[in-house]
Amino acid sequence: MSRPNTPDRINPDGSKTITTKRACNGCGDLIGDLTDNEFTAALMGRPLPDVRQECPACAPTAPPPACIPMKVMAGEVYCLLRDCDHNIPDDADYCREVREEIVCSTHSEFQASPEEDYEAVTHAQPWPCKQQMGAAA
Repeated sequence: MSRPNTPDRINPDGSKTITTKRACNGCGDLIGDLTDNEFTAALMGRPLPDVRQECPACAPTAPPPACIPMKVMAGEVYCLLRDCDHNIPDDADYCREVREEIVCSTHSEFQASPEEDYEAVTHAQPWPCKQQMGAAA
């Protein structure tokens, strides 16, 4: 299945409307429109997924997307938002209920908050990832 590739258009007022394009991370050729998931990943600082298997030039030799480790903060949502009623020491960044975890960003699922200033992990694939045996770190 190929991506849509929306052409630029000139509006009646002379301005131009463009759709952000995605480049193959193998050869750099444009492969079509950026997906909503890729746009959100870029905004939130997550790595973009490997799209070499979607590229006509790279697909025949492209390996499966590599698993990529990513550090996330885990814990009760109010603690993560610094809105809990726990006693937080003055020198602490977060409540003691918050911890760092490493997940596979390739196989975890994320959802932006309604305010879109943070993102929640809705499915965390622990690291090291078991989805791909022999995946590159």
